[in-house]
Amino acid sequence: MGKELTLPALAFILLTLLTGPAQAAPLTLPLSVSTQSTLADQFGYAPDYTRNVPAFDSVNRPFIRSRTASQHDTSFVDSLDSGVWVKSSLVSALVAAYPDFAGMLGAGGYASDRIVFDAQDRAYTVLTVRLEEGEFRNVLLYSLDHGATWSVAELPFGGEQPYYDNRDLGNVAMEYFTGHNEISGPPFIAVWREIADWPGNWASRNELWVVQPYFEGDRLVVPQPTLVTDRFLGMVQCSGGASFAATLGGQTFFVWTQITSLPKRGTPTYVGVYDRATGTVTARRRLGYALPGNDVHDTPGICADSQGVLHVLSGAHGRPMLYQHSLAPRDIAAWSLPEPVLTSGYVWKGSDIDGEGRQTYLSLVCDANDTLHIVFRQTRRNVDELYWGSKYYSLAHMSKPADGPWSPAQQLIVAADGPGYVNYYQKLAVDRRGQLYLSLNVFRRTDPVWMRPYRRFRQRMVLHSTDGLNWDFATTETFQAGLL
Repeated sequence: MGKELTLPALAFILLTLLTGPAQAAPLTLPLSVSTQSTLADQFGYAPDYTRNVPAFDSVNRPFIRSRTASQHDTSFVDSLDSGVWVKSSLVSALVAAYPDFAGMLGAGGYASDRIVFDAQDRAYTVLTVRLEEGEFRNVLLYSLDHGATWSVAELPFGGEQPYYDNRDLGNVAMEYFTGHNEISGPPFIAVWREIADWPGNWASRNELWVVQPYFEGDRLVVPQPTLVTDRFLGMVQCSGGASFAATLGGQTFFVWTQITSLPKRGTPTYVGVYDRATGTVTARRRLGYALPGNDVHDTPGICADSQGVLHVLSGAHGRPMLYQHSLAPRDIAAWSLPEPVLTSGYVWKGSDIDGEGRQTYLSLVCDANDTLHIVFRQTRRNVDELYWGSKYYSLAHMSKPADGPWSPAQQLIVAADGPGYVNYYQKLAVDRRGQLYLSLNVFRRTDPVWMRPYRRFRQRMVLHSTDGLNWDFATTETFQAGLL
């Protein structure tokens, strides 16, 4: 990145010195968002940054991968330099690596969307690219110069990318910073490939492999992957996007789900240990069963706190998510019993007076105080006056302080246009100060099916919170004030 300051950058610095960083007003929650009007018209929200989930380097400088209304497209990375957003191209590196490059698959947030920094401020991002003849490749882009330029390393199984129009779930994921995990080099990566159908609307049988890239000088090496299981259920990344892995020292702890022949019992959820020195999976343990059975929405998440205690939440599809923590730091041998996170909010004739908990799509991070934060889509009914007691979907937040209980569900967003299907496609990030950034969209099925992949993310926003209680729209000034 160049060090010369432009006139806009100088003006921003002078204004900040004279007035201090601008403070956004807390929003009145839940925020009611209409898909029939722009966010600028409704809230005056029209930021000068790309509306996507941010990542933060060692001095808390934000980097955001570009996206559009499409679920497929990305082309550059936005980074904040002296109050001005600077773009670096990803496409130029992809064209150099693949002269027949024709586009991406799921890169607009449906299968990948994040930047990751390691301890040396090298940057990474994963993509699935589409070639002119219709073939696909999974790639890891990496930058040795703080995101100014990018190089490409190919990952396994890109040529076996499944594609189902509105359900392109992807088949590659990487670990990212969740508050206390240690990313000392290239991120830990999962890749998978479908090997058979499996009964259920949201089920398939897959091989799950993991791989730990490393550097030889300035060259990134992708070794042969390690097989974990041939009964992997798959992974939802379009919404929720909780990290599947948490690295501490020489070990990476990771979670996954498996298919089952007994779906009424639930989806088996596992945790494993990858030894980074030997490249092997040295231990694994079944934690419990998520509901419903054989449903890829049950994708779990894992994070570590400052003491090295591991925290795992199962995913769910309209059921309560289940929470467990390890009984010893950096050890998967013993765990707390699974406990439901949400037990109210959906009242019907089969529930008690405050209803039952219905959660879908897990986002999970741990802040600087070891408080866990989750964001999820909540199904609600007969608990407030909205939509006259009809079932509707909100975006909700819950937190759990160290050694404390889970908070009640805090309603963040509701759709203003009626109680029909809504997906918020949310992703949660934590910066180096422990502050929260929530990237989200409000999507309703108003477009024809063929058009949805290209217009899915029109109502995108990024919220910011210092404590998980009060939220505001993130601004350039918000990001600038967070620098270390």
